[in-house]
Parts: sequence; C-alpha cells; structure tokens
Amino acid sequence: MVDQPIVLLLDSRQPGGIESHVFQLASALKRNRWPIEVCFYRRYSVLHPLEVELNDAGVKVRYLNGTLRELNKTIKDTRPLVLHTHGYKANTLGRVVGLINRIPVVSTFHNGDRGTGRVRLYTLLDELSSVLSQNIIVNKEMARRWIHRPIKLSNFIQIPEKQLHSGQAVAFVGRLSHEKGPDLFLQLAKHQPMLSFHMYGSGPMASKLKEQEVSNVSFMGQVTSMNTHWRDIGLLCITSREEGLPMVALEAMANGIPVISFPLGGLPELITQGYNGWTTPPGDLTAMSSLVQFWMSLPEVVKLQLSQSCRDTISREYSSRTIVPGILSVYRQAIDIKGQPVPELFSEQTLKNSVNHQPDNTPPPTSSAQG
Repeated sequence: MVDQPIVLLLDSRQPGGIESHVFQLASALKRNRWPIEVCFYRRYSVLHPLEVELNDAGVKVRYLNGTLRELNKTIKDTRPLVLHTHGYKANTLGRVVGLINRIPVVSTFHNGDRGTGRVRLYTLLDELSSVLSQNIIVNKEMARRWIHRPIKLSNFIQIPEKQLHSGQAVAFVGRLSHEKGPDLFLQLAKHQPMLSFHMYGSGPMASKLKEQEVSNVSFMGQVTSMNTHWRDIGLLCITSREEGLPMVALEAMANGIPVISFPLGGLPELITQGYNGWTTPPGDLTAMSSLVQFWMSLPEVVKLQLSQSCRDTISREYSSRTIVPGILSVYRQAIDIKGQPVPELFSEQTLKNSVNHQPDNTPPPTSSAQG
C-alpha cells in the first residue's frame, strides 16, 4: 500500500446525487484499504450532512476556504496519487492545480442538465478544459458533448440487507427545481387522486408547489436520510426534464422499489421494461399515470418478483464490485499518462481482485434525499 491518498474533490452546499456518488466511491475504496480523502472546496455550513456518513465509514474529510490558492497549497502539500474531481467547479479548478503540480486528475461528469446562464457557461468551461484530465461519464448521451475522450462508467451503490416492506406510496425524491420536474409529479398525482404521493426534497420551487394544494400529495421536506423512508414507498416516479444517471433510481432499486421514468440519460439502460420498472415517452404524463395504475393493480406476488428483479439489477450491473475496478483502471491510466511510476496496487491482478471479495451491502448515505 502507498502513503499518497486518492483525493476526491467537490464543491457542495447540501446533499445531492454527486454527494451520494462520492460517498459510495469513498466507502468502497476505504473498505478495500485504499488511502482515501474527501476534500470540500469550501465550508458552507458548520457540518455538511455527508461528513457524518464519511466519518462513520472511516474516511478522512478536509474543508478548504474556497480559494484557488488554498486548493493549490493543499494539493502541493498532500501530493495525492490521484485527484478525482466531481462537479463543474471542482473539475475546472482541480485541473488547474493538477497541471501546476503535475498531479494526475480524473474528472467525473454527473449532470445531464447543462444549466442556463452562468451555470451553462461554467459547464462549457468544464467541458473545454477536460483535455487536462482523464474523464468519466455516467451515461452514453454525454459522449456527444465536448468532453475529451470520455470513458463511460455508471454510478453504483451498495446493496442494503433485504427487508420486507409493504409501502404503497408513489414517491418523488429530488431537488424541487425545474430540471427535476416536481411540477410534473404534482400533475401526475392529480391523475390518480385515490393514491398517496410523497414528495421528498427541498428547493426553489417548494413554495409554489405547496400553493397548489394537491390533496393526495404529502410534502416530506428535506429528510436527513432516506434509509428509514424507503419502507413507506412502493414506486418511484422520476419526472425530470434532464438527467444523467440519478443515484436515487439506483437507491430505490437497491431497496427493491421499481422505477417509472421518462427515458433520459442513463435511465433507459437501467430500466428493463416490465422487469424492474417502466419508461414512458418524454413528458407523457397520461402514459405514466396508466403505468402507475397498472403497477397498483398487480398481485402482491408479481410485485415481489419486481422487487427482487430490482435488487438483482443493481447487484449484477450497478454494484461496487462491477464498477469500481473500472474507476481504478482510469486512475492507473491517469498516473501512466503523467509519466509517473504506477504503484504495485494498480497492477491488473490487484485491480481485478481488489473489490470482488468485499461485502456489498453498505447502506446508502443521507444524500439520497436530493436524487
């Protein structure tokens, strides 16, 4: 084992899909005794919710002051084996300090939504500067962007222990913002007034959504963790307008909950029609409503089969055993391209065996509440 850590860099105010992925990756690497550290570019609150989960997993956490100067000093002093960045700000700034200090940089592109205004400009800068890093994308649609030589590796999640639950609520889990389509979820609820709909999350649209007073929708707010709420949910509906590969879909399936979604980002690859969920034409709430009703009418024995199929999908295709060796291989490429000696722990045999013998049932983190 080497002393230089793998540093995961992100800029984060609250839980979300990127944060969930960082937790899953850090936990998987830590379980396999890889040196790992999570670095927050700036501290926005006294305690980031993700810090508690990372501490419980034994992962070192560091906060910076939000300046390029301190980031550069930290990377210069730490000399990480690899700097793995997440999100457009961390990606762009991480490449700068990586170039200055000759540190291998790997960047993961998570978001299906390029944003508008200033965010869209930052996203464009992120893509154009990707020539300075090895790059991972979470779905094949992102390969159409200006990302330099992207490598597709899906998000992944640890599978919790199987628990029997009889939840019947239809749920939305995510940020209450336009790109996530919470307004479409409310319209969907109006199609099925006899069913119970739960909306988890917070965001800029919260007040306007509550003003609509849809009687069969319960606003659950920003919850600390979804772990205790999955038992109340029978079906997850993703009504997003843009997506990458939402962690919340993986978390739902890992808990045996089927997913109905529009065919966005990596969701068509995740969902097999009628096996672990369904997709509908983009924006077609009538079709989605019909599928919700169809799911509700299924016999319990069929619902149990659906639930097992969901867990099987995650275990087979979206677990750390499946995905992490690919990420480690990208790390090795990044080190090799910099002309640095590749440590023995990155040998092909080590990469093959590093994750395959570890348990894959760590509970998901608090970040699931934002999708």
